Amino acid sequence: SKLVECLPKCPALPKERLRWNTNEEIASYLITFERHEEWLSGSPKTRPQNGSIILYNRKKVKYRKDGYCWKKRKDGKTTREDHMKLKVQGTECLYGCYVHSSVVPTFHRRCYWLLQ
Repeated sequence: SKLVECLPKCPALPKERLRWNTNEEIASYLITFERHEEWLSGSPKTRPQNGSIILYNRKKVKYRKDGYCWKKRKDGKTTREDHMKLKVQGTECLYGCYVHSSVVPTFHRRCYWLLQ
């Protein structure tokens, strides 16, 4: 509950963001969406615009099939993803997954979910 109190209020989900979200902003979106079912997308977007913020239920939607070419592992079969746990107020509460474009080196897909 202390964690929720320190998060910024999130009355609306931004349509796009052309900077990296802070860990606090990400946690705020993920915690607040339960009160805003309209934020949740039921189908994957094909080639979403740069900076798009899209919320999926990752158990129901195959969000990785987004139409972009992502860097592959050395085996050439699977996508290379970087995973990390992120902290908010000193507590690990987010899991992040980052993928790099194989075409444009500065283009990334970032996916986050709550650990608890």
